[in-house]
Amino acid sequence: MGYTATCNKCDDKCTPAPGLLGQFSPQFFRTTEIGGRLAEMGYSESTTITLCGECTYELLMG
Repeated sequence: MGYTATCNKCDDKCTPAPGLLGQFSPQFFRTTEIGGRLAEMGYSESTTITLCGECTYELLMG
């Protein structure tokens, strides 16, 4: 039985796997545009984030 991840942004099940699953370093979070977007989404530094493929694309290409 495998692990089913849920996207933190849209709450969809990530099938077959999350597009992005990780924890951002404080330096990255504080000094990059993407870090700013994550803060606007309600995340804080060192928070673990899980995003489906579509939400990952939206975040990175936004």
